[in-house]
Amino acid sequence: MNISSLAAINLITGPLGSGKTTLLRHLLNLKPEQENWVLLVNEFGSVGIDGAILAETPSVRSIQLPGGCICCTAKSELTQTLQEVIEQYHPHRIFIEPTGLGEPDTLVEILQSEDFKNKLEIQTLFAVLDSANTSLKEIHDYTIMQNLLNMADVVVLNKTDLATSDQLETLQNYCQALYPAKRQILQTQQGKIAIKWLDHLHATSVTTNRCTTDHSHGNQTKNNGVMLPYMPITFSHPVERLYKQELGVQSIGYIFSDQATFDWKKLFILFQSLNETQYFPGLKRAKGVLKVGSPWMLFQWVNQQTTREYICYRRDSRLELLIESDQPFNFQEFEQRLQSCIL
Repeated sequence: MNISSLAAINLITGPLGSGKTTLLRHLLNLKPEQENWVLLVNEFGSVGIDGAILAETPSVRSIQLPGGCICCTAKSELTQTLQEVIEQYHPHRIFIEPTGLGEPDTLVEILQSEDFKNKLEIQTLFAVLDSANTSLKEIHDYTIMQNLLNMADVVVLNKTDLATSDQLETLQNYCQALYPAKRQILQTQQGKIAIKWLDHLHATSVTTNRCTTDHSHGNQTKNNGVMLPYMPITFSHPVERLYKQELGVQSIGYIFSDQATFDWKKLFILFQSLNETQYFPGLKRAKGVLKVGSPWMLFQWVNQQTTREYICYRRDSRLELLIESDQPFNFQEFEQRLQSCIL
């Protein structure tokens, strides 16, 4: 139940035919009597079938959003409609069901804009999958599928009665390995889930607790009681360092706020340079999720190979290295190169 002064908002995302509308019908029937809920529906088709189906719940105001996908061509209409809904109806909760082709990261950026500051609180973002007809190949082949799952807080594996045990196990294992980690992976039939899953803050809306940064030096080191094995450089942005060493491996992690923006080309060159064993011997793995402008990118180095891809993470920029403990890894050289990647 939403008791915040802000209007809670939930996104119900998923491919066409996954069961988003069925899930929404179930949730709308669970509405607390004293709450005012509004539903915004954006359909791929031109007739508006889902809007008609969902309008059958008389206690929930349903508004159709025509004119194209709200993630691209109908952004301004979404902004205007949301402002009108907040001003006219003062809802406790708003649901948005974007078209199955919609990109939730774009929607979240709209909801986090200055237009809705102190008006909306983004709560659980759901990604609904048809567990009987969704394959890992489909997920790997389509960026939109990766986008939906990366942004989701809760993944709903729907239509489990039609799926085999192998299909369910494969999807469950894949979703459990997603980053950022999901709050819950639910297996269900007919979209039946508990109402309690609505009330959690969306991951990119959560402000994580940080130890106080020493802005006079632009650095903050948090190393779990273990001294850093090198003299750290001064970054142009505050950074939290986390270091530990066990089982013959040392781990160094860096966390920058979302105010730090990186040059993706320089980051890619940096990751490629990790093959330079004269500077970086003993490196086992490097992985970073870093802001490179409006989007974030996932950079990975493993087995002397560097890859990059867009990712829907939006909280901060973070990078981690795993290094063999007995190797003379040049941390200062790495940090100087990392600093040169910051805009």
